[in-house]
Amino acid sequence: SGSMLSTIEIGDRIVASRLAYITNDPQRYDIVIFKYPDDEKQYYVKRIIGLPGDTIRVEKGTVIRNGEPVDEPYLTHKASYSTEEITLGEGEYYVLGDNRPISHDSHSSDVGPVTEIVGKVRCVIWPLSRIGTTLD
Repeated sequence: SGSMLSTIEIGDRIVASRLAYITNDPQRYDIVIFKYPDDEKQYYVKRIIGLPGDTIRVEKGTVIRNGEPVDEPYLTHKASYSTEEITLGEGEYYVLGDNRPISHDSHSSDVGPVTEIVGKVRCVIWPLSRIGTTLD
């Protein structure tokens, strides 16, 4: 989908590591694959914005984390929505797509905070023109 444009282009094939989080915890701004809540076959790719213990809200498209606006230079498509404040619990991550106006992510009530991260996206392997593009 286009929810991660222009970090991940439509048609890109990516490599992700299932082992990345065995010895390390997910970090802010990691691009991750996670299971969609209530659907074992559906996976999404988004960017981690909030870690356990963080307080997050979106105010007219600007992410406010722990009371401070977040600088997001990777965004090319900013949203205009606002959300209620949420404090993430243990093992919960707040993920958002880089193309905010069309991304179905933690700001959506049916997704919410993510708990089942499957892997960390590392790089693009297709098409040839983008091969090796790192996403760390």
